[in-house]
Amino acid sequence: MNTKKLKAYRKLNNVNQSDIANLLNITLTSYSHKENGKTKFTLEEAKTISDFFGLSIEEIFFNNSVNLKFTKTMN
Repeated sequence: MNTKKLKAYRKLNNVNQSDIANLLNITLTSYSHKENGKTKFTLEEAKTISDFFGLSIEEIFFNNSVNLKFTKTMN
């Protein structure tokens, strides 16, 4: 999960970490740990954040590139 994009979307929209922590009903410390990759977001939290920004979970949390090594093993 890539949280760098989440941070960029948050800053682009002038939303601070406290705002998202309140949205998720978690503490600021818990949110900070999640955004910095120390703790993982739940699927429900990812969905709440994606709905808030009007984007898909994939757009916020995942890289857009395809791992070619992985796709070759799928064939």
